Amino acid sequence: MNIHYFYLRNIQNVLSVSLRKSIERVHLCTKKSSISSAISSNSTNKIKNVYTNGGKNITFILDAKFASSNSNYNNRNNISINLTLLKNRTLLLKLFALKKRRALIRIKTRNDKKNKSIFNFLKWNNLLDFMKKIIFCSLVIYGLNNYVFDMTLTSGSSMYPLINKNGVVLFYVCDYTLHMCNKMINIMLYNYVNLLYMCYDMLNKNFKKYRFTNSINKKLTNKIINLKKKIKHYQNIYHRGDIVLLISPVNYKKRVCKRIVAVENDKLFMDDNKSFVEIPNDHIWIEGDNRNDSFDSRNYGYVHVNMIIGRVFFLIDPFKKITFIHRNKNYKTETYRFLHLDK
Repeated sequence: MNIHYFYLRNIQNVLSVSLRKSIERVHLCTKKSSISSAISSNSTNKIKNVYTNGGKNITFILDAKFASSNSNYNNRNNISINLTLLKNRTLLLKLFALKKRRALIRIKTRNDKKNKSIFNFLKWNNLLDFMKKIIFCSLVIYGLNNYVFDMTLTSGSSMYPLINKNGVVLFYVCDYTLHMCNKMINIMLYNYVNLLYMCYDMLNKNFKKYRFTNSINKKLTNKIINLKKKIKHYQNIYHRGDIVLLISPVNYKKRVCKRIVAVENDKLFMDDNKSFVEIPNDHIWIEGDNRNDSFDSRNYGYVHVNMIIGRVFFLIDPFKKITFIHRNKNYKTETYRFLHLDK
């Protein structure tokens, strides 16, 4: 038998009446059990009460004076309080309060960091972080502008009506990115063709007797022919009808926007079909859409492809139009101007 001696006045200081009521309401009290016995001690100042709790007898010795004066206590003699559950309950409440407080502190510190200005140079650490961000952003912008894509403002009447005389914003893909994409496409096409050749040889060696081999071989040969045409098409990065941004052959400090009319190995008529010019390898022939008001290859001849900065793919004319530019949509090859077209 575990006998715990409590004075009721000490219990009253620890547990308030409201806390005891809440414990009863959430069923933290154990089942009611009748008092097994009420043993009165020899002394007139003490009263000993015995409760049964989970098979164990718990004895309380109380002041007789307080017990006689407090009638509420006499009415609760049939309730035994599980003290361990009460202790766990208070511990959980404390832990919840601490967790909530830490979360609030975390949110407050996060908000304080957000509210701090980026341009706070009072501390050296903030200055270093700010310089790192500037360097990183400048490197990213430099890499995008020089190797991926960029935009420029252009004006003039040489490309009218596609480009407005007052000026438009042109977005172009850089020459470096076009070369890289072209190489990757060629590698993929070559590997695909080699794989089809391997399948073709395997069918002819092992399954030549069967009927279905002829139909499969025809499909494979047609596919290989089409892929070879694509490989030849992707050998040149720039094609007829492309609008390109390039360095002016007359003034290297300026950039011009023109359309490619002829590519390498083409033969183009000049001077009202009285003479023609043959475009050498790695060169292009450029002209403006408005030929009456354009200074182009008719004045300074064909241009090397290394002078090209990029190919224009998007155009913004403020308050008027936004256009995607592609050679198949905005241009048709003038075949009558060519003595020979290198297809």
